[in-house]
Amino acid sequence: MRHYSVALALALSLMSPDAWAGLDEGLAAYARKDWPAAAREFQPLAQDGDPVAASRLGYMKLNGLGMAKDVAGAVELLTKAADKGDAAAQNTLGSLYFKGIGVAKDPARALIYFSRAADQNQPNALNNLGQLYFTGNGVAKNEAKALEYLHKAADMGIPASWETLGIAYWHGRGTTKDAALAVPWLKKAAEKGFKVAQNLYGAALWGGQGVAQDRAEALKWFERSGMQGDHASLLNLAHAQLNGMGTAKNVERAYYHYLLAERQAPAAEKAKYAEMAEKARLQLSAEQERQARELAAKWQPKSGVPVSTDSDPETASKEDEKAPPRPQRNAGSGVMVNGGGVVLTNSHVVKSCRNIRVTQGDNGSSQAASVIARDDVNDMAVLNTTLRPTDYARFRDDAAMRSGDNVVAVGFPLSSLLSREPNITAGVISAMNGLRGDKRHYQITAPIQRGNSGGPVTDMSGNVVGIVVSTLNAMKVADKSGAIPQNVNFAIKGELLKKFLTDNKVEFVTKAPSASEKSVADVGEMVRKVAVYVECEG
Repeated sequence: MRHYSVALALALSLMSPDAWAGLDEGLAAYARKDWPAAAREFQPLAQDGDPVAASRLGYMKLNGLGMAKDVAGAVELLTKAADKGDAAAQNTLGSLYFKGIGVAKDPARALIYFSRAADQNQPNALNNLGQLYFTGNGVAKNEAKALEYLHKAADMGIPASWETLGIAYWHGRGTTKDAALAVPWLKKAAEKGFKVAQNLYGAALWGGQGVAQDRAEALKWFERSGMQGDHASLLNLAHAQLNGMGTAKNVERAYYHYLLAERQAPAAEKAKYAEMAEKARLQLSAEQERQARELAAKWQPKSGVPVSTDSDPETASKEDEKAPPRPQRNAGSGVMVNGGGVVLTNSHVVKSCRNIRVTQGDNGSSQAASVIARDDVNDMAVLNTTLRPTDYARFRDDAAMRSGDNVVAVGFPLSSLLSREPNITAGVISAMNGLRGDKRHYQITAPIQRGNSGGPVTDMSGNVVGIVVSTLNAMKVADKSGAIPQNVNFAIKGELLKKFLTDNKVEFVTKAPSASEKSVADVGEMVRKVAVYVECEG
C-alpha cells in the first residue's frame, strides 16, 4: 500500500513514466521475493527520495535480503521513509526502537511511530498498539483502548489480534465477559496455531460455553496446545484420560501428560501437579511407569506458530505478526515494610502474575511471594514473603512534604538490560498533585524507567514518602506538542500508602525527618538495602 503526503504526491507527479515503471517492477519483484531484481529497481528510486522504495529497501537491508545485512543503513532508509509518511516504515521503526535494534531502545519513540502508522490503519501497527495497551507494556495499561486497536487489526486479518480479542471476551478484560463473542475469535486464532487460543477454545468446547459441547473435539485442541507446552492443556488431557471423560480411560497416558504438565507448570504449581501425577502413578505397573517416564523424558514442546522476529509488515504471513510480543515475564520494584517480610509495591506490577519472586538488596537470593491485598483503583499491593530482614523502610511521619523538596527514588529499571543492582536517582517534588490535579500523587523529577514501578521515593533522611507509580505518556504529549517530555513522573503519596497498610493490618514504622539532610549517596546507601526487585511470571 502506498502512502504519500500531498507535497510528495505533487513531486511524484513530475516523475517520468520510467520511474513509475521502476517502482511497480520493484514492488512486483519484492512480492515474489526476487530480492536482487527488487534491489536494482529500488536503489535509484530510494536515492531520489521515493518513500515506498526506501521503505522496502530498508527492510531488505535490515534482513540481508539480496544484499549484505546493514542495520545502520536500514535505519537510515526507514527513517527517511517514515518521515515522509510511509506507514510500513513507521511500523518497522517502531519495532526497532521498542526492541533496541540498530537504535537506542526508546519505548516512547516506538509508540510514536506505532501511533503514526496506526493512524494510517497499518494493520501490524494497530495490532502492536493494541497488544501494548492490553498488557501495559511501555504504556499505561488500558484494556478498553486496546480493544479498539485490536478490532481494527483483527478485521484486517491479524491472528495475534484474534487471539487477544478472544482472551478479552472470555475473561471480560476491557469489555463484558461473553463466551459467545469470544469463541469465534478463539477458533480463528486456534486454527492458526496460537496455543492460548487453542486452550481456551478447547475449554469452550468442553463446557459448551458459547458453542455446542463437544468434549472429544475439545481434547483435540488441548492436545495441540499441550504439545506447544501449555501446562493447563496438558493437565486437562491428563484429567480426561485418567477419568475416561471424552475419551477412553488410559491411566498410563494420563500419567505421561501429568509429568509433562508438571514440567511446564510455573514453580508455584509444580507441587500440586506432582501430587496429581503421583496418584496416577499408583495405579500403574512398574513397566507402565517406566514407559511413561521414558516417553516424557524425550518430549519437547513444539511451536504451532512460525516465529520471525523481523517480519515484513507488508508481505509477511500474518501468523508472524506478534511484534513486539506480549511479554511472558514482567518486573518491577518494591520496598520491604517490616521485619516480617511484607513488601509494598504497585498493583499493576503483580496483578496478572501466576508466580511472584522477590529479591531484597544487591545480592539477596530470590524468594517466592504471594499477594496479601491489592487496591487496583489506587494501584497498591502488599506481598507476603519468607524473608526476615533486619533492614526495612521507615515512613516519614506527619511532617508534610512541599513542592521543591528533594527526593530520592530507588528501584530496578530496565532489569533485562541493566544490572539487578538497585538504581538510585534524585530529583525534587515539582508539584503536590499528579496528572490533571490528582491529589493522590506527587509529581517528581527523579528520572524513572519501566521497572521502577513500586519502588520507594524517600526524603533526604531516607524516610519513605511515596512509591513510584507512573510516568507521563510521552507518545500523546509528543504527538500534540512535537517534543518528548523529560522527567515528568508520579509517585503515590505516603499518606495513602500508610492508610492502605493500616487498613490491611500491616505493621510499619514511622520516623521524623532529621534536622540535617543527608547526601543523595548516603540516602541511596540506606534505601537500597530495603528496596526489593519484584519479578512476575504471567
